[in-house]
Amino acid sequence: MATIPKNTRIDFRIDDQQKKYLMHVASLRRKKLSAFILESAMKEAEELMADKNNFQLNQSQWKAFSAALDAPAREIPRLKNLFKGPVIFNE
Repeated sequence: MATIPKNTRIDFRIDDQQKKYLMHVASLRRKKLSAFILESAMKEAEELMADKNNFQLNQSQWKAFSAALDAPAREIPRLKNLFKGPVIFNE
């Protein structure tokens, strides 16, 4: 397996008890402390992004969601007026 060179550092401060605890847990996984922290942070970040990008609905929620998507667009007078005005991005 090819290794990717690492060229950026992240520094942060923790107290001695936290470091000892993390070192102990990392050793249980047979990992270096930095590898354990990075792996844990990446896993948390991926879960957070998945929660933001994916959602699950039960059957009744799905029916309501689908009905809302399938419904005809409603007219919004203020939005309609906005598009009648001057276009500022073409200047």
